[in-house]
Amino acid sequence: MNFTADWFSHNIPNFKLCMDTIPERKLFLEIGVYEGRSTCWLLQNGLTEKGSIICIDPFNGGEAHADIDFKAVEGRFWTNTKEAKTMEQKVSLLKNKSYQALAEMIGHRAIFDFVYVDGSHAPSDTLSDACMSWGMLKPRGVMLFDDYQYPHEPTKVGIDAFLAGFAGQYEIIINNYQLAVRKL
Repeated sequence: MNFTADWFSHNIPNFKLCMDTIPERKLFLEIGVYEGRSTCWLLQNGLTEKGSIICIDPFNGGEAHADIDFKAVEGRFWTNTKEAKTMEQKVSLLKNKSYQALAEMIGHRAIFDFVYVDGSHAPSDTLSDACMSWGMLKPRGVMLFDDYQYPHEPTKVGIDAFLAGFAGQYEIIINNYQLAVRKL
């Protein structure tokens, strides 16, 4: 596999705990994929042999990432996930802003066992991603947020707003650099 950076490996213990916690591992949602390092890990260590993962990423990065060739990043995503998946696993990509892709999935009544939120770090986007995904998460399913305690990003503000708004509907199972909740 071909990755240019590793922002993932230090999170593997959290991912393992999430996988050990969820009752089924047939359909996953990942918001923000970049080159697919976490997607590949989920294909090889999380999903069932016939499982599916739906990925959302516009592959444009905005002004803060103007120096990145996102066409090449997307190409690496496809190459990496093709190498990582089994013959019967399915990887789908919704190449759009998360709120647009999530609205489409809500309309199709998608239901997920696991949701990984690692898209835009703007608090409003993180809150929107969480709220829109929550209704599509199965009871006892797990939602994992990245960068919860990352001091240089405001992600925590959006996640904390989600936690306050959905109090009593989840239990926290991980609270470190990342945060994971299991739906009650």
